[in-house]
Order: sequence, then C-alpha cells, then structure tokens
Amino acid sequence: MFIDIKEFYPTPAHLINKMLSGLEFDMVKTILEPSAGKGDIVEALKQKEGSSTRYYTKLSFDIDCIEADQNLRHILKGKKFRVVHNDFLTYDTMKEYDLIIMNPPFSNGCKHLLKALEMQKRNGGAVVCLLNAETLKNPCSNERLDLQRKLTEYGAKIEFIQDAFLDAERKTAVEIALVKVQLPEVHRESFILDGLRKAQERKEFEEREETQLINSDFFKAIVNQYQLEVNAGIKLIKEYYAMRPFILTEFGKDEKTNETIQKGGCILSLDISKNKNHYSNKLSVNEYIREVRGKYWSALFENKKFIGQLTGNLRHDYYNKVEELKDYDFSLYNIYELKIEMQKKVVKGIENTIIELFDELSNKHHWYNEMSKNIRYYNGWKTNKAWIINKKVIIPLNGFDDWYVSKFYPTNYKVVEKLQDIEKCFNYLDGGLTEAVDLEEALKFAEEYGETKDIQLKYFAVTFYKKGTCHITFNNEELLKKFNIFGSQHKGWLPPSYCKKSYKDMTTEEKVVVNEFEGEKEYNKVLSNTEYYLFNGNNLNLLEEKTA
Repeated sequence: MFIDIKEFYPTPAHLINKMLSGLEFDMVKTILEPSAGKGDIVEALKQKEGSSTRYYTKLSFDIDCIEADQNLRHILKGKKFRVVHNDFLTYDTMKEYDLIIMNPPFSNGCKHLLKALEMQKRNGGAVVCLLNAETLKNPCSNERLDLQRKLTEYGAKIEFIQDAFLDAERKTAVEIALVKVQLPEVHRESFILDGLRKAQERKEFEEREETQLINSDFFKAIVNQYQLEVNAGIKLIKEYYAMRPFILTEFGKDEKTNETIQKGGCILSLDISKNKNHYSNKLSVNEYIREVRGKYWSALFENKKFIGQLTGNLRHDYYNKVEELKDYDFSLYNIYELKIEMQKKVVKGIENTIIELFDELSNKHHWYNEMSKNIRYYNGWKTNKAWIINKKVIIPLNGFDDWYVSKFYPTNYKVVEKLQDIEKCFNYLDGGLTEAVDLEEALKFAEEYGETKDIQLKYFAVTFYKKGTCHITFNNEELLKKFNIFGSQHKGWLPPSYCKKSYKDMTTEEKVVVNEFEGEKEYNKVLSNTEYYLFNGNNLNLLEEKTA
C-alpha cells in the first residue's frame, strides 16, 4: 500500500531485520515506536512475540506507538496498535521503555534521536534509529555536534548503508546510518538526606503548586495531580531500591574478603496491592504507573464534569475500558482524544433515541383508534406515508395501580422511566433553553393530592386515565416542530433541499411537500433560524455537566 505523505518512507523488511538483529529481546518488555508510520516495525516486533528464548519462555512486548499523521494513526488503530500520542517531540511520560526503535523523518532525525537518548538516560535502555547519514557526517549545527558527543559517550554502534531504500515501497537514494545505543542502567543514590536539607524549599514549592491547581481548569488540575502522585511513587520505589542493600534481614561473612556484610531478604517490602506478582521480587515502576493511571481513569468516568449526560449504558461501557486505558498515559492529549470518541458515540445514540421516540409516538400505536390521532399525515418526499406528531398525543401508560384501579400511582417506575425517556430526547433538542422541572417531584406531588389531570412537567403536561392511557400535551410548539423536522428529515420525507434554498427557488414538487408539511410562512421562519430548528449533534457539549 502506497501512501503519499511528505517524508513518509516505510522501512523495508531487510532494514527492519538489521535494526532488530543483535538486540537482547530476553531483557525487553516495554517498547516505544515514536515514528510508527503504518506499523511495519511494530508488525515485525509482533512476529517475534511467542518465539522461544534461551530461558524457555515466550517473548511478550508492551508496545506504544506515536505518529504525527492523522491518516497513519487511523491505519495503526485499525491494526489494533496502541497509539499514545501524536508528536514524539512533545511526548512527556514517566513510563520507562526498555527499547526505543524508530525511523524518524530525516529532516528532523537529529532532534528525535536526541530526545530518545534523553528519555533512556533517566533509567537506562536501548535505542535503535535510522538517520540520514548526512546528520552524522556533516556536524554543521550545535544539535548535530551534541548528538555526536553523546553517541561517542554512550559507545554507539553506527553502520552506514548505501542504497537502503532503492527497492523500498517509497524509494530514495539517500545514504543512511543505522545507530544502535545501549544506555546503562542508572545507579541511584538515596535522596533522603538531601531531601531533609531541602525540606523548606520543597514546602514552598508545594504551596505554589497547590495555588496553581486551584486556578487551573478541571482537566489540567487532575492531570497535574496525577503527575504529582506518579512522581512521588516513583521516587519512593527508587528510594526503596537504593536503601534495600542496607536493610537486609541478617549479617553474614563475605566469602572472599571475610568481612561482615548484610545478606538475606529485605526487612521492608514494597508491592502493588492490586496486581501483586508473587513470582518476582522486583517492583516495577511501570506496573505502579499502570495502577495509578487506572485509578485516575476510573475517577474521570465517575466525575460529572467529564461524563456529563452520557447514558447509563455508555457510562458502563467506558468504565469497563479502564483496564485497557491503563496502557495510555493520563495526559491532556489522551483525555481529549477519548472525549472526542465519546462525543461521536453519544451523538449517534441520541439521534437513534429521538427517531425511536418519533416512531413510537406515531406508527407504533396507530392501530388503537384513540391513538391514531397522534399524527397528522402529509405528502412526503417520494411517498404518501409521511406524518408529523400532533401537539397532543396519547400513549398506553398506566398511572393507576394494577391491582387497585382506583389508586392513583404515577410514581411507579414504569411511568417515571417512560416519561424521563421522552424528556431526555427533548432535552437534547432543546439545548438547555427550557427551565428545569423535577419530573419525579412533580409526579409525587400529583400522587399525594390525587391530581390526575394536566400535571405540568418540563416540556409537556400529562393526564392519566383509569383505562391505562396517558395524554401528553406539548407546551412548546416550536420545540415540537424541531422534533418533527428532525424525524421527517431522518425518514427522508422532506426534500434534500430543505432549508438549503429559498422557497421561491424550490421546484414545484418540493413546494408541494413543504406546503403540506408546514406552509411557506413557517418554512421561511425555519430558514431564518436554522441554528435552532435544525438539530446538529456535533455542536452539543454533551460531556460537560449541565445545571438547571
């Protein structure tokens, strides 16, 4: 598959094999591919999974991808690869990677490799990178000089390759350099004594941070809190390993020097309560980060500022995604990516719900003589079966007790649930313009005083009859009109040109439909205020808490 994107040169298979050769995959668990393209390198890594190792275990990789191009990100997600960010140079994570492997844009390769080295410098790990050979052969900038110095310092292995992309999916004659670097594991000293000396400075810093959190918006504040917690935990874990050799369970003799030393297991233990690994005595920083991520993703899905008006089913679905989301950094980028995804699902669900109500108030109960009056027929586009909902409708909904017909009981869950469903549809169409009325409180009041007629709710009044019907009269005819326009458009009963051109510019056939639906005067009113009358789910801010 050829994709014409500037500076996108998919890595050919023979080069990927060179990049992977010589790596100690027995020691690799976490991998970052920061210029993932369409995933060729990741696919090669996936093929290695499941192969035998000298320890008779199977390889299992935790792979994160970054890709700047939106189309390529779509391809990666389609392959079920985990895309955690869109720009490696702005990627800020505390996660540790055993291997960073990449074929970055040649024009920016120096910056990408410097960033990878800086990331691995914190904890140790391998870097494998393809570069334009000119980047190393012509150190004409301070950045390139800095890169040369660091590669020399870390003992990098560099192989220059001619014509590596001549038979590739996208060809270029540029000479390349294959760079492999293994940064040593960082030896850590205890920070306790240093921390005591800086206690006062740290206190002042924390006070500034607290003030900043209060003044920040919600998402920035919760991300800052997450970062603070992760940083604190990582420091604790690394301090534990720095102190561990000095707090072992017993003294003994060194066999070579005969000196007294500490030995045995550690007196103190440190583990992660949720995913305690009984087969390892090494606490993983990444395991800790995953659990903290899970805690914050869970908290987000319980917070009204984020979930807003999500339906119960959607809230449940997303809450069940927490385990998967533990593999994604709790960052502003990923929060907003998730928010966009949720918005699309919510809008689709809302539109389906409104159409279901439109059908229910019309043809679902049409065989009941009394309920056939719910709708008014008109000549629809290419059909004579079109209808709109009248101001007053009748539905089968029993507001009286099933056993004691004389007992008025509008607060039973079937009545409340049904009326709430109708109200929810109009909430979305209304966009928060109508003053709130507590539906359950209104029904409780009516039940207490035996008021069966004209019970005023937010968008309509209801009257209950002992024969098991409920009469609904809509208060706002303009909102009802919006409901009818929405239903009719989605049914294909209004011309495609509806509200896209003036009445006088319509064809005779189109005018016939509009005349029967509403008439020229009403059509012009809609045309002059399409922002209100034409429902647009993409403009809804459904993921923010709404107040009455």
